[in-house]
Amino acid sequence: MLKHPLCTYVVLCLLFLLALAPRLYQLDAQSLWLDEGSSWQLSRAPWAYLLADLFNPSSAYPLYHLLLKGWMELFGASEAALRMPSALAGALTVPVIYLAARELGAWARQGVGGEGHPERRTNLAVAPNRSPWLYPFAAALLMLASPYAIWYSQEAKVYSLWLLISTLLVWLLLRVLRRNQWHDWMLLVGVAFLALFVHRLSALLLVAGVWAWVLRLPPAPESTWLGKPAMRPLALLIATLLSLGLVAAMVGGLGGEQAVGRAEAGAAIPADPLLALGLTFVRFSLDRWPGDLPWWWLVPWVLLTAWGLLQAVSDLRKPHRRLPAAVLLILLIVPLLLFLAQLSFTRLYEARYLMAIFPVWVLLMGWGMGGDAQRTENRERRTENREQRTENREQRTENRCAAAKERKGTEQNSGAFAPLPQRGRGVGGEGHLEHSSRILASMLLICVLVTCGLALRQPTFGLFSGDPVKEQYREALAALAARVHPDDAIVIHPAYLAPLYHYYMAQLSSDPAPEPILFGDFWQGETAFGQREWDLERRARLAGYTRSWLLIAPDHARTVDRPLPGDEYGLVGLFWAYSSQQRTWPCGIWRYNGAHLFCQQSPEAYVTGAAQHPQKLVGATFGDQIILLGYTLKATTPAGPGVYRAGGNLPLSLFWDVVETPGRDYSMFLHLCQRCDEPPVASKDGPPLEGYLPTSVWLPGKPARDDRAIALPRDLAPGRYTLLLGLYDPNDPSEAGRLPVMHEAQIGAGRLVLGTVEIVVEGEDVED
Repeated sequence: MLKHPLCTYVVLCLLFLLALAPRLYQLDAQSLWLDEGSSWQLSRAPWAYLLADLFNPSSAYPLYHLLLKGWMELFGASEAALRMPSALAGALTVPVIYLAARELGAWARQGVGGEGHPERRTNLAVAPNRSPWLYPFAAALLMLASPYAIWYSQEAKVYSLWLLISTLLVWLLLRVLRRNQWHDWMLLVGVAFLALFVHRLSALLLVAGVWAWVLRLPPAPESTWLGKPAMRPLALLIATLLSLGLVAAMVGGLGGEQAVGRAEAGAAIPADPLLALGLTFVRFSLDRWPGDLPWWWLVPWVLLTAWGLLQAVSDLRKPHRRLPAAVLLILLIVPLLLFLAQLSFTRLYEARYLMAIFPVWVLLMGWGMGGDAQRTENRERRTENREQRTENREQRTENRCAAAKERKGTEQNSGAFAPLPQRGRGVGGEGHLEHSSRILASMLLICVLVTCGLALRQPTFGLFSGDPVKEQYREALAALAARVHPDDAIVIHPAYLAPLYHYYMAQLSSDPAPEPILFGDFWQGETAFGQREWDLERRARLAGYTRSWLLIAPDHARTVDRPLPGDEYGLVGLFWAYSSQQRTWPCGIWRYNGAHLFCQQSPEAYVTGAAQHPQKLVGATFGDQIILLGYTLKATTPAGPGVYRAGGNLPLSLFWDVVETPGRDYSMFLHLCQRCDEPPVASKDGPPLEGYLPTSVWLPGKPARDDRAIALPRDLAPGRYTLLLGLYDPNDPSEAGRLPVMHEAQIGAGRLVLGTVEIVVEGEDVED
């Protein structure tokens, strides 16, 4: 197979391109989530800090942030740009797993003649392309279509790069163990050194490699130090000490009181070893948790894994496949056992912590398709029989021709024919069995690939389903960016959502975002920061504000601000959801997948009780019931109120009163125009306070304040624009449905001129 090196390169390139397609598909369709925001923030640190962090033992994957910083310097920090390194690494993993499977298959075929036929042994160190074609392509297809691998290929985190470096390690380990050549050793040492900076848990695979090398130690003359009788026990002792040291390091790094608190609060899964084993299989298979998919989708994965495992165990009894099968099992079982051992102490489980063994698991699933040395020998024997029968037929033909020339009967020459060798029953039976097993394994592989497609398209959970499967911080912050005022209080909970806030607010608006309020004391736990402490700090931090926002990630907030049984939120979320301010003057609740946004408004300043008054009085009457008392333009640029950036907001507060309670709910529009007989260039339509305080409940003498903002397009031309206001019946959005305006600044069609504002280009220096 692929005897010419150029063919191998072509296959590797095609595999890379095929793998890249699903990893680039809808790359930026999902919002960045919490960990991706942390990657962006850490990668913005100074170069000196990131270089020093490489040698910080508490940093789990320091090299990734260094590489991502360089990538952002070249290609920017958009969502697609942040995820592109992971997509490229994930696509490169597919041709590398192909090489690893081919190497393992070549090793398994290295002694096709068996111990009794050394003259027929294939020298695969010279001709490695003789490995069966099905096994490498099966492994490549499994990696290419894996929902687990694709998920991390579309995430701005280290795990796709870790998968690539782990697959490289497996490939080089197999080359070193099979060939034992110095240039392979140099590559292995270099990649192993790099892997420890990619992720510290790469040590799991390296320790497994040490165990595999101990198994592979070649016999040496007793005159050399390797040939001493004590060398193998010494090597076993070293491997054991490395294993115990790694378990102790994992317990120290993943355990502790903080880990116990995270597990109890739901930040991590408090899994015992047996539960972790089952969860890992489900995650590795279809990237789901039990209960998130039909159980029968896992059946082909179970069968294919069991098939490969049974084949590998069976091959331990075959002289020519014993060593590669044993190495494959060691590379899978040793890291798994070491990780499960630390779970006995920490109970802190994440499937991604076992990313290093994912390529080994893929190789194991395809192992049953790799062929067998004995089957190869039988195949060669059948080929020899066919060649012998062909020679007999040719000899028979020659005899017949000679008989015809000599005019003799064919009976006289019948004894010259060589007897036909009979196909042995065992050979034919084994050939039929081999053919059937390959068909069955291929059918299982097809079923596995079908379930991969089903999982990727599964509603609610599938990455390519079109549904929001990641936390929707982008959507929540877009709702905030379109409405925020510069004097609003923005609360982020938990505090480590702040990187996503800064990232998206800079992406979504050209205005500087208000500095968020963080209640970091919740990190101390509820016993140290309870209701009394929360009330005191909240009043101190929110005093003087008239409107506040809360961006909360409920699943993450519960890890630091634990809700009571039956509650959705802890102390912070409950205040914005059910406080007296929320019941009196609510101004909006937006619930997105994994991210909730609350708005809370008050007629007077929080805590201080300072009354709010419009800076510009108007006194216009809409219809005969609703009065616009005035409005206040907010400043978003150094030039003050009235000058705004394209791509930012035009924020203002409208102050209303009524002569009597209106009999229906009205909506209002704000239009920005230069030629006001044409459609507006920007607008904001909708009911007051996002519909939470409709006009039908307004009371005379109880002024209502409506804080609104017009989102200005980034391509809005600079210049002066007129700001218009009107009220209309939402059931009749035409001009006939607008309330008439009684004021000298009205321009007809139910529109009131509030004034003019100046728009400047985004990035232009604005001076006071």
